[in-house]
Amino acid sequence: MSKAQGIVFSLSLIILGVLSFQLYQQSAHKEPEDVKAAYLTAGDFMLESGGETFSSKTLRGQPYILYFGFTSCPDVCPLGLTVIRDALNSSDQLNDIPAVFVSVDPERDTSEVLGSYVSFFHPNIIPVRGDLVTTQELAKRYGTYFIKAPLSTGASDDPTQYTIDHTAYYFVVDGQGKLVRVLEHNAKPEELSQALLKLLS
Repeated sequence: MSKAQGIVFSLSLIILGVLSFQLYQQSAHKEPEDVKAAYLTAGDFMLESGGETFSSKTLRGQPYILYFGFTSCPDVCPLGLTVIRDALNSSDQLNDIPAVFVSVDPERDTSEVLGSYVSFFHPNIIPVRGDLVTTQELAKRYGTYFIKAPLSTGASDDPTQYTIDHTAYYFVVDGQGKLVRVLEHNAKPEELSQALLKLLS
């Protein structure tokens, strides 16, 4: 190898090293992909809100929270909506960010019942419902499971007395309608608000 070739080879190694270091720095600072969000089909949906058709596409241009639950839930759902409330109230930047509450109990959760329920927590929460088949299909796309669980009422079981066993997550959707984060139900309001603020930055 000539002296000139040696210099070119050395410079090539230096350039390669610099590029490798830059790529390493970029990957180190890149926000890690949410594996759950990437795995789920998710996507847009059309349900009913206040007796009118509601399309998730109307929320384009801003991130939003999606949450599945039901108004008769004794503990999980009230806690989840409280976390959503506290997250939305934590920053002025989140004043206009909506949250969509999808009922998994359409049999009992009428539009009136839903509207009254969510208004107790935060005005930005949009209550939506659909028929059972549509709700099940949507829940499946978002990795949520729910099933009616009869309650024993003594000598004769009353079919109207039941609860809903369901999973609970906070789904964070970006301004293009893409699911980007799935937070566990034990997430703090700060975690949820930070996930939203990153989408606004």
